[in-house]
Amino acid sequence: MPLIVHAWPAWVLGGALVLAWMAIGLGAQALFPRRWRERATATDHRVALASLGVIATVNALLLAVSAVSVRDAFAAEQAVEREATAMAQLARSLAVYGTPESRLARERLRGYGRSVIGKEWIAMQRDQASLPTLDAFDDLYRTLGDLHPAAASEGALLAQIWTQANELLSQRRARLLAARGQVPATLWAVVLASSLLTLAPVAALPVSACSRGAIVVLALVPGLVLPVVVAMDRPFLGAGRVSAAPIENALAHMQRWDTRWIADAPSSSSSPSRPGAAPLR
Repeated sequence: MPLIVHAWPAWVLGGALVLAWMAIGLGAQALFPRRWRERATATDHRVALASLGVIATVNALLLAVSAVSVRDAFAAEQAVEREATAMAQLARSLAVYGTPESRLARERLRGYGRSVIGKEWIAMQRDQASLPTLDAFDDLYRTLGDLHPAAASEGALLAQIWTQANELLSQRRARLLAARGQVPATLWAVVLASSLLTLAPVAALPVSACSRGAIVVLALVPGLVLPVVVAMDRPFLGAGRVSAAPIENALAHMQRWDTRWIADAPSSSSSPSRPGAAPLR
């Protein structure tokens, strides 16, 4: 499915599909050879209705398969929230560690979060990852490698820092994986073709208010179902896309931590050589 379609609001896409299917169905009915329709017998009509039932059943199954294909789209929002949580935990641990190297790592973590929001969120809408964001993440890891514990307590905290960094990496990968299309292009083509085939048997029926009503009903099915599948297929694209608010909140909490530490620093009784060693809040 073209990416521009995913950017349309659901009501626009649904309405366009309904109108397109109605136009195709009514057009096929109008263009169906009149002499063939006049020669059709009651048995031919029953065969057409039976064919319609079979095709509609197959189409419903294909739509169900499409919905199952995008079931993992619901994990996209969870991946963002978990990535933001890992970012916040890592930021606090680095602040508590309190060495110049840990403060540099914390600033690079902040830069990574800003790059996710400002660059990678836009890249994910084009089914891509941001190389500058990946570079920022690699810089963070290299800085973490410069942390060398001088005491047993620092060693325990450093182990926790690496656990949180690896969790951040896992959730970053989960977010990028969720940004990719979940429905294969072949399945999209089959679903659209099967939806169109449901209109073929109706075109052979006698022109009447009943047959035209059937075309309208058949047009409503893809108009209602496909926009939902399209929206879940690309959770980071479109009006209902996943928000970057959790990561923004994590950055805001980092700033709040720094602001409170600066305010409390003159009256703090902690060691001046380790200004970042404040209790977790």
